Amino acid sequence: MRFITKRIGCSFIIGALLLSNTSCNDYLDINKSPLTATEIDPSLVFGYAVTAWDANKNSGDGWLPVGLMAQNLASGGNFGWGRENVYDISVYSLGNTWKTYYSTGGNNLMQAIKIAESADPVQNNAAAQSKIVLAQFIYEATALYGDVPFSEAWNPEEFPYPKYDNQKDVLYGIVRLLDEAIAQIEEDNVLKIKDYDIYYNGEMSQWKKLANSIKFKVFMLMVDAEPTVAEQIGQLLSADNMISSTADSWIHKYYERENNENPKFRLLKDFNSGVNNWFFANTNVLNYMHINDPRIPLYFDAGEAANGEFIAVGTNLDASEETATISAKLYRADAPSVILSYHELLLLQAEAYARGLGVTQDLTKADELYKEGVKQACIFYGASVSDATSFVSEDLESLVSTTNPLNEIHIQQWIDFMDRPQDAFIQWRRSGPEGQEVPILSLPSGAPAGPLIRRWTLSPDETAANPNIPNPQPRYSDKMWFDL
Repeated sequence: MRFITKRIGCSFIIGALLLSNTSCNDYLDINKSPLTATEIDPSLVFGYAVTAWDANKNSGDGWLPVGLMAQNLASGGNFGWGRENVYDISVYSLGNTWKTYYSTGGNNLMQAIKIAESADPVQNNAAAQSKIVLAQFIYEATALYGDVPFSEAWNPEEFPYPKYDNQKDVLYGIVRLLDEAIAQIEEDNVLKIKDYDIYYNGEMSQWKKLANSIKFKVFMLMVDAEPTVAEQIGQLLSADNMISSTADSWIHKYYERENNENPKFRLLKDFNSGVNNWFFANTNVLNYMHINDPRIPLYFDAGEAANGEFIAVGTNLDASEETATISAKLYRADAPSVILSYHELLLLQAEAYARGLGVTQDLTKADELYKEGVKQACIFYGASVSDATSFVSEDLESLVSTTNPLNEIHIQQWIDFMDRPQDAFIQWRRSGPEGQEVPILSLPSGAPAGPLIRRWTLSPDETAANPNIPNPQPRYSDKMWFDL
């Protein structure tokens, strides 16, 4: 089997390598105590936290296993990455990802908040910036693991063994944290994280838009299990103070220089000579794309023997020389890491209007947002404005006349997340009741008999360290509170 020998312990090695090489020298000694704040600028702690986070999320610990298990990437079976990891998530991935949310990432953000709020004068903007990113951390953690520590987390003196809050309470807690951050923002105050703000360079009006956008996304996750949050969805739509252009998108930028390269580029550079013959177009994505979708040649590279045709392969089935690989463009050194995009938000807004969530149902408005969202997604990934415009006007069905407008929106949301596995996994689970999700997925070849995967389980490190873990421990097929 090709490449399998290289993969022993690969998740741990890749995660450690990316973390050690991505950070700047200034980050190295920023917090000698792993649990308590020291005398340090909150900007440095913030910078280390977000670097560690993206290194984990877009490497062998996060992007790779979630992409394969969620079936938006294909391993190519024995022709490519291999078969072994179907629903068998490495303990290193489970543990390193948890530690990112609660130690190298989350704990450092909490220290940044404490430092900023205890400073003289108080650095409200730095605290707000850190809280907004921390809210996203916990959103990802609960969407991946389910019930997680929140109300007692990052307070080891008082709560050395933090309890696990149920997911509903965690999601409401995220909203409260974002509201705190919004209230703290002082747009005219020069005290803020600027040089280490790799997202918005200290522009606090952008941070306020981001906080509202994350709230909107959280409420859209909650609304099926908690219909009352539709009112908050409507309020956010009416207030119109969310991400409103591609320039507003929340993006971690990378560059073509040593130690600042995209983690996926470095994964392939360090472990496969910079060549992608590990990851392939999955039929669960390509087969849902319209033949004229301009993203196809931007998402995928045609197989060497395919004569320019784009041919996908099923999850965990063997690829061939004809099978399209994931495009090298997405693995380039300066490829951005997208955290929350304008086009993603447009599609969520289209969904809200199509469903009448907090607003009067309006399929005409939904159709406008839907087509603009798809258009902006195509442009973001490199399609020309004319090609993107022609595609949405000539090839996409109108939501007003189609028989199932919500299904059309969910298909485009799924396609948009092809290279963002965590978001794809969340989107698939929230797209419909069990067995009616979009797309309909089947159990991968070689996976244990039983239901599809719906979460990660806790790592052995966490189960050994915290006596307050859930009992019984959740299984990978157990649904979460939001997942109907």
